[in-house]
Amino acid sequence: MARLHHMGITVSNTEAATAFYASLTRGTVTGPLVKEGPAVEAVTGYPGAQILLTFIAFDGGDSVIELAEYRGTGDQRIIPNNGKAGSAHPAIVVTDIEAEIARLATEGYAATNAPMVATSGPMEGYRYAYIIGPDEVRVELLEEPH
Repeated sequence: MARLHHMGITVSNTEAATAFYASLTRGTVTGPLVKEGPAVEAVTGYPGAQILLTFIAFDGGDSVIELAEYRGTGDQRIIPNNGKAGSAHPAIVVTDIEAEIARLATEGYAATNAPMVATSGPMEGYRYAYIIGPDEVRVELLEEPH
């Protein structure tokens, strides 16, 4: 049996990203934890690299978002546009999509679209919208069918 343990998101500012994702998920924050040494250097390919890791566990579930701020690896950035191959996005179920969009707007995070309804496939009946979060990561908000 396979299951998703966590979704990792590379961030440029741990504090800002933690505030956003913790607010959105209402989850429990662990960290930040500093990882460094030969194992980090081996997986990153950067001598002297550090990773600042923060974990946000959703309340009432097994889902975890891992925020990773890499230090000593250069300042390269990608544009995490969902239209670009290799981009990924978290999809987070919320109770009231309009309320979440309005609340996040007061925190400076804009929706890319008004809520729409999926009309086919495994998401049929779900309402969805995307929010541009820290580092321009697209976060899908989902409201389950009623």
